[in-house]
Amino acid sequence: MLSMQRRKFAVAAALLSACVVHGVTLAEPSHPDSPQVVHHAQGTITIPSVPQRVVVLDLGALDNLDTLGAPVVGVPEIKADMLPDWLSKYSSDEYKKVGTLFEPELDTIRELKPDLIVVGGRSSGSLKDLSEIAPTIDLSTSTSGFVPTVVQNLLTLGSIFNQEDLANQRAIELLQSVRELHSTAAEQGTGLLLFSVGESIKPQPPATRFGIIHELIGLPSVMTQADAGPPRQRGKGNATEEQTPEQIAQAEARKRKQLQDEAKRLQKLVDRDPNWLISLDRNSAFAERENGNELLKSDPAVSASNAYASNKVIYLSGRGWYLAAGGYQQMQHAIETVQTAFEKSSDND
Repeated sequence: MLSMQRRKFAVAAALLSACVVHGVTLAEPSHPDSPQVVHHAQGTITIPSVPQRVVVLDLGALDNLDTLGAPVVGVPEIKADMLPDWLSKYSSDEYKKVGTLFEPELDTIRELKPDLIVVGGRSSGSLKDLSEIAPTIDLSTSTSGFVPTVVQNLLTLGSIFNQEDLANQRAIELLQSVRELHSTAAEQGTGLLLFSVGESIKPQPPATRFGIIHELIGLPSVMTQADAGPPRQRGKGNATEEQTPEQIAQAEARKRKQLQDEAKRLQKLVDRDPNWLISLDRNSAFAERENGNELLKSDPAVSASNAYASNKVIYLSGRGWYLAAGGYQQMQHAIETVQTAFEKSSDND
C-alpha cells in the first residue's frame, strides 16, 4: 500500500513539475454566481455569471469548449468533410451557423442572444463589433510559447464555466503527453517542417504560424528564421485591369525568380540532412487530397533526402493544424500521430 501511495505521489509531482516548466498555473474553483474577471488575448472583461449560450468563431476554441462540455449554440459555417472527426457533430443543424471563420454574421449572432462569444485567430479582428452584442473573449494562441497559451486558454474556459477540476485534469494530461513526446523526440535528431499548398512546398522555421509544431514535438529544426527568406510578392494593382504585355512579362519573370529561389532554399535545407520530415498539407484540409505525399515524392530535393528514403516522414492532419489548431483534442491527436511515427521507426531500426 505504501509503495502504491509513493507511486501516486511521484506521478502527481511529475505532473505538477510539467505545469511549472510550461509556466501554467492551474485554475482555482470559482463561485458559479459570482462575476468573473477574465484575461484574454486582447484585454480583460467581466463575465457576470456562468454562460448558458455560447457562440464561437474559432475551431481551436470550439475544441476546448467541446472538451469541457460547454453549452455551444452557434459555430462557424464549415463543410462537414473539413471538420476534424472530433468536431464533426457541429456540422449538424443543431448548431446555428453564424458566418465564416473570417466574417461573422452579426444579425444572426444577435438573434441567438448569446451570453458569451469566443473568437480567436482568423476571427479575432471582429472582437470589437461582437463585443457590442455580448461579452467577447479572444483565445488566440501565440507562436512563442504555443503550448502554454493552449493550456491557459483551456484553464480560462474551465474557470468561466465552473469546470475547473475537469480543465485542470485535461491540462495536466496534455502537458504530460507533451513531456513524454519531448522525451522520445530527444533521441530522434532533427526535423524539417514542410508546408505544402497547391504544387508548392514551403519550409517553415520554428516559432511561426506552423513552425509552432516544432515546439509541440520537441524536435529541433534544421531551419532558422534567417533561412525563411522574404514573403512571396503578390500581384500589384487591380486584377481586373487589363495589363500590358510588358507588365505580364514582368509578373511572369518575378514568379519564375520566386520559384527558383524557393527551390534553392528547399535544397539548402534538405542538404542539412534532417532526420525527420514533417508534412502539413493545406489542400488536405479542404479534402482535395489525402496528404502531401505525392507532392513530396515528385520534388527532386525532398525525394532524394535520407529522411524520405528512410520513410521518416510524419504526415500531420491538415484539417487539425490548418483549421483547428490550439485545441486539447487536436493537440492530443497530433501527439499520438508523432509518437506512433517515432515508435514505428524505432521498431524498424
